[in-house]
Amino acid sequence: MKIVKEKGEKKMALTKEQEMHLKEMLLNMKKYKTERVEERPKEDLQESTGELTNGVDNHLADIATEQYERERDETIREVDERLIQQVDEALQRMEDGTYGICVDTGEEIPYERLKANPYAKRTAKAQERFEKGQPSQKADRATQPSRRIDEEKTLTVDSLKKEQDAF
Repeated sequence: MKIVKEKGEKKMALTKEQEMHLKEMLLNMKKYKTERVEERPKEDLQESTGELTNGVDNHLADIATEQYERERDETIREVDERLIQQVDEALQRMEDGTYGICVDTGEEIPYERLKANPYAKRTAKAQERFEKGQPSQKADRATQPSRRIDEEKTLTVDSLKKEQDAF
């Protein structure tokens, strides 16, 4: 690995081989997911269910099974589309030269994490904080609600509930 100096800090950068390997993984992932999305035609569930309920010979269990399969297919399609978007974002970060750098902390994302999840844009710790709804270290304090405001909202909601219960 090579060391890149940035603002007095030492950062480990991905080697060309590692970056090429990760890019290949991303492109293969995108190709596979795109093919899956294209195989599943997008249809309005309400319209497609309507044709099931019009038949006289349809049994309720058959209708429920068909409905379940259509909803499952739609969910899989949505997940695949989201993954394609994340892969596209990772490929764009590669083009921009910011791939492998945490969007929240600016720290290097370890190669092992990128191998496991090549579209990762945060370190494991930053991702954990993000999922818990905790503010990032780089975030602008002015754009994040303070805990006091959240507590005031909670008190307001609680007081409204008490008022409604009183009636």
